[in-house]
Amino acid sequence: MEFGDDRSLYLRDTWREANTICGVLPMNPSSNGIWPSTKLQDPKANIEFWNYMFPHVEIIFLIVTLLWQFFHFFFKRLGMIRFTSHMLTGILLSKSFMKENTPARNFFSTRDYKDTLFGLVGACSYMMFWFLMGVKMDLGLVRNTGKKAIAIGLSSVLLSITVCSLIFFIILRDVGTKKGEPVMNFFEIIFIYSIQCLSSFPVIGNLLFELRLQNSELGRLAMSSAVVSDFSTSVLSAVLVFLKELREEKTRLGSIFVGDVVVGNRPMKRAATVVVFVCFAIYVFRPLMFVIINRTPSGRPVKKFYIYLIIILVFGSAVLADWCKQSIFIGPFILGLAVPHGPPLGAAIVQKFESAVFGTFLPFFVATSAEEFDTSMLQSWTDFRSIFIIVFVSFVVKFALTTLPALLYRMPATDCLALSLIMSFKGIFEFGAYAFGFQRGSIRPVTFTFLSLYILLNSAIIPPILRRIYDPSRIYAGYEKRNMLHMKPNSELRILSCIYRTDDIHPMINLLEATFPSRESPVATYVLHLMELIGRATPVFISHRLQTRKNEDTSYNSESVIASFDQFHKDFFGSVFVSTYTAISVPKTMHGDICMLALNNTTSVIILPFHQFWSADGSAIVSDNIMIRKLNKSVLDLSPCSVGIFIYRSNNGRRSIRATAANFSSYQICMLFLGGKDDREALTLAKRMARNSRIKITVLCLVSSEQKAKQVTDWDRMLDLELLRDVKSNVLDGVNIIYSEQVVDDASQTSKLLKSIANEYDLFIVGREKERKSVFTEGLGEWSEFEELGVVGDLLASQDLKCQASVLVIQQQPQMI
Repeated sequence: MEFGDDRSLYLRDTWREANTICGVLPMNPSSNGIWPSTKLQDPKANIEFWNYMFPHVEIIFLIVTLLWQFFHFFFKRLGMIRFTSHMLTGILLSKSFMKENTPARNFFSTRDYKDTLFGLVGACSYMMFWFLMGVKMDLGLVRNTGKKAIAIGLSSVLLSITVCSLIFFIILRDVGTKKGEPVMNFFEIIFIYSIQCLSSFPVIGNLLFELRLQNSELGRLAMSSAVVSDFSTSVLSAVLVFLKELREEKTRLGSIFVGDVVVGNRPMKRAATVVVFVCFAIYVFRPLMFVIINRTPSGRPVKKFYIYLIIILVFGSAVLADWCKQSIFIGPFILGLAVPHGPPLGAAIVQKFESAVFGTFLPFFVATSAEEFDTSMLQSWTDFRSIFIIVFVSFVVKFALTTLPALLYRMPATDCLALSLIMSFKGIFEFGAYAFGFQRGSIRPVTFTFLSLYILLNSAIIPPILRRIYDPSRIYAGYEKRNMLHMKPNSELRILSCIYRTDDIHPMINLLEATFPSRESPVATYVLHLMELIGRATPVFISHRLQTRKNEDTSYNSESVIASFDQFHKDFFGSVFVSTYTAISVPKTMHGDICMLALNNTTSVIILPFHQFWSADGSAIVSDNIMIRKLNKSVLDLSPCSVGIFIYRSNNGRRSIRATAANFSSYQICMLFLGGKDDREALTLAKRMARNSRIKITVLCLVSSEQKAKQVTDWDRMLDLELLRDVKSNVLDGVNIIYSEQVVDDASQTSKLLKSIANEYDLFIVGREKERKSVFTEGLGEWSEFEELGVVGDLLASQDLKCQASVLVIQQQPQMI
């Protein structure tokens, strides 16, 4: 065929005309633009730019991305996750909505080069998904998994498969027959219920991440159970594939000492290759990853050469797994497990590829895999009756065998129900397995259509139900009084101190010293170092007092935190108890770690650093982290005890508590009392600080002219006066408290008063009083920038006030009774 002088302009490597297949070399996959200047003489060669290979694929990528983002915009408001939108996009582009021989169908169908190209892109997407999930996966979950997770993981998968086998081949052995003729073959039945009984860690982890449950107690249990089930089923699958190969090759195994002959050695070679590859990943590849980490300077990114080399090995492992008759994701998943999770290497790989894989390539894989979805095959009940029975029985068995061990461990019924729904959730792994089985001819088109529809309904129904029946924040409800105001005199004060940055260490220790720990009135401080989860799928919570892991698994840059608070413990030995923790989690769920630790240790107050950090002279903001602000607000809403937000300003003229002893000066603290439960809580803390001889407390009480003239009848005001009366009496007992009243009749006078005393003190203590309505602050709330600080706290933190003192804002425990 002749196509003019410029053959390279023509796209197709192959095209068909009757029974003739023609080819053009070299192939030109890219077009010459929307309006190419050169035209070929052959009219068949003058095709539009979207019919070229790369533009064609790019347009499909664009359409898939726009569709699933459009669906997710609405579905997320109903509590659904992204995978549901991916599935719906694939179904919308399938045979059910695009009939054969239509332009739209021809555009999305896999003919000519598209069959190979789409399959290759989809396989690479699926393979990279499993590699990234392996990188995120924490093998420590397997080592530290408790008996409860092991029992649930094994029961929900292996025991479910066993029970389903007994049901289908003893009780329901006639399922899948029609008028005595078999409709479903033996392998198809096994394939369906085996996949239905599985619980894939990537699927469970992604579900918990989108529902923000991975930090909850239920979420951690579900993830540990999924890890156990994944490992057990992976080993079982590899063994079954090996036995199947042995049977097909007619190989007999025996002892060489009795002269058994091995006929056909390909299965043995493949099994040996799998074992060698696993040993390579453990004893060669993983140590090399630590060599790369050690060669990477602290704070510097990993060299791109190393990352690209790892990706090449990942693709090579997929080819090797395919040769060994295993699924192509097994090799990349094993290499992903061998990559140390977290920074610097694991985080670098995840940050580089996660957005592209999860946001673009994975939806493309789902959309192209759902191409053969055709609801026209489900015309009558007899078409899918047997498939429905298998799916229904498998779901019931798995649900029951997940619930039973959970009940035996005395979990609440609601939590058992939620856990069973999580373990029964179906997602990308199950859909990929069914699509792979359909392509290989293991399952029929009608089976693939019904199972795809089931996965769509499963992914659309379970997440909203979980959001409805399980609220991880309910366990933080304050049904008991855990605050400083209701503590017994001289009892141990339990404080949870949160550290976001290394700059928070010194201010937090300075504040803890101000609480005056002594043998008569000790202080127990639980220090929680919070770090953002990057490069792993599972959150980590470490108690450094119970830490037994190797250094390679615990290098989370908490050394400075541990060393500083250990020294604080030594300085106040016998008066201070210190326990240090590290929590690595996503920002949206960090509040769960804080509230759970406070709840388990019955702390009276949580101290949170403010999200803004000032310069050394206290005149400028050098750090402003919105993520920390959102976290602080979440803790204020859900905390099981009182909460304090500490705004630290490091002024050269404001020394620490310990530094005041060197020059015989005193640390000046002002407690602003406007009234209310939060102010009463703040005043209780100020009274405790007043026991310290290095600290001088000034309680400045604001009263209005109306309050002074009017008789007290309000119960809240009576509680204020009772606590203030106690403070006045302490003046006579020689405690370092100066009580002062200031008459204020409007908000402008309050603002002027704060400006006049802004730089007379080292620290201000105020109550938050979120919905405070008083003559002192009326109108100031409209100008507040940070609602979490309250009106007065926000005014003291404002740069307009030019206050160079630190501020501690206290909120009393929200009561649920």
